Amino acid sequence: MTEPVTAATVWSIPLPQIVGFAVTILASFLSARWGTAETRKQFQKKTEDDERAAAAELVPLLLKFALDCDKKKIDLSLYISSDGHAGADETVHGIDFPSAIHSAAARLGPRITERAIKLEVTKTRAERYVADASDFVENYELDQKILSFLALLSLRARHLCDMAAEKVGLAMRHPEDDMDRLLKESMHHMHEIDSGSEANWY
Repeated sequence: MTEPVTAATVWSIPLPQIVGFAVTILASFLSARWGTAETRKQFQKKTEDDERAAAAELVPLLLKFALDCDKKKIDLSLYISSDGHAGADETVHGIDFPSAIHSAAARLGPRITERAIKLEVTKTRAERYVADASDFVENYELDQKILSFLALLSLRARHLCDMAAEKVGLAMRHPEDDMDRLLKESMHHMHEIDSGSEANWY
């Protein structure tokens, strides 16, 4: 004879057992949610740590590149103003652009990666222009172009430094007066090697 179903059973399953199943499922769900959130938090922290490390590598390399450009510009300016008695008859060639700039920039996202590539391309164009123009452009005119190219390279390297610092939340920024001066110097002949808008770098 079939036993009657009481309130303590559902489909012949005791109610306490159903409650136990529900508690187990809920605990598993909450544990999974917590585990996912914790994993996501750890991943985000690792990403942020890696970006800070990349910025710490990139900024000194870019600053050295900018300072190398500045030194060449100062030496050439002295050479011109002293009729060759001081400074050095500099060119754009010989400025080191280490591959570590690209590897560090790549860890800071596509925007910084793109500008690191553009910076090296601009350097290569400047070198090629000076090499090609040396046979038919007078020395004084070519020197003025070189000064403009060096200012442009220094300006963009400094912009990239500021972008890398901003990416990782650092307050480092180059003084506006220095950036404005470099921009004015670069605009004299930058169109010879670059057809893009300087505003795209900000």
